[in-house]
Amino acid sequence: MLRETNVQRLHWADKTMSVIRQEQLEACEKRLSALPRVTVFDLTSDIDVEEVWQCSYDAQEHPRMEKLHTRKELRAQVLGNLAAEAALLSVEEHHLLERLVTLGGTAELLDWEESSAAESLVRRLWCTITRDGVRTILHMPSALVTPLTLTLSSHAHQELREKLMHHDAVIRGLLYIGGLLHYEEPLYHLMTDVLKDSYACDLTLALRYLRSAYDYTYDRQGDMLLLHPGLADPERLSTMYTMPKEFALELSDETMRGAVEGLLPEEEPLFDRLYGLLIGATRPELTPEGAAEDLLMLAKQGVPLSEMQEVLGTLLSVQPTAEMRRAVSLMHAQTPRWGMMHTALAQ
Repeated sequence: MLRETNVQRLHWADKTMSVIRQEQLEACEKRLSALPRVTVFDLTSDIDVEEVWQCSYDAQEHPRMEKLHTRKELRAQVLGNLAAEAALLSVEEHHLLERLVTLGGTAELLDWEESSAAESLVRRLWCTITRDGVRTILHMPSALVTPLTLTLSSHAHQELREKLMHHDAVIRGLLYIGGLLHYEEPLYHLMTDVLKDSYACDLTLALRYLRSAYDYTYDRQGDMLLLHPGLADPERLSTMYTMPKEFALELSDETMRGAVEGLLPEEEPLFDRLYGLLIGATRPELTPEGAAEDLLMLAKQGVPLSEMQEVLGTLLSVQPTAEMRRAVSLMHAQTPRWGMMHTALAQ
């Protein structure tokens, strides 16, 4: 998902991982309400085809395409890319799609977190979204339910998804270690290690996958950067540290396993100590685990201790205790920083 918020002038209490995620989902909710209520398979004429296409990934990727589309053309395009796109869905999209086809093409979004995956399925021209009171319902035309059901159950699809999930775990691990990644390296390994010689080996769809599976932004040169969800200010990170362009770091299996799981071995006791102290003390809308994770992400970004202590106070429904402050101090001092190392992707 594109990171659109300008956080440079905000206080760190407004740049925590949970706040960033909430703002992203609120923006997604607004976009959902503006999406078409019909798919190209529902149209009875070509009058509204352009309106549907303008909301698609294809329109985003080719904004200067000066041509008029027809129902027949777009339907053929969607069906022709169906198997390849199904292989290159984010984890969240794939879970939602599995439930959707199992239920025959209509499924209620179970929580707020699914709205981003739902938006992505709509932009693939596969689905529409409607509101039924407080419920949000995702609909898929019958013309896609059967072919997608067959695709998801095929051996080729399952084999490709297994490779993709391994690639995804490595990327998420490296994002946890470094905070951000230039898109070229993940894309190269996606094309050569996962998709090579497969029916889904398509550069446009591979880039579409990176944009749907990870938070991303663009640097001053216009290159895409993949971001860890907790990284609030990519520009600050890139200017704080300089590193050789060709520098590789050897990572132990234990470190990589911890990064994939979202907690490095040396961070685990720091996190557990703070988490235990926050139980029963956080604001009603927050969990102790989420509050501890917010503070850990700030430590990884090199936020000054004084500001971390201020953020601690904003997360609580009580006054911070001396033990809580000591736990934050230890987390600040001993957490590995983002930007201090550059990792090379190894598969």
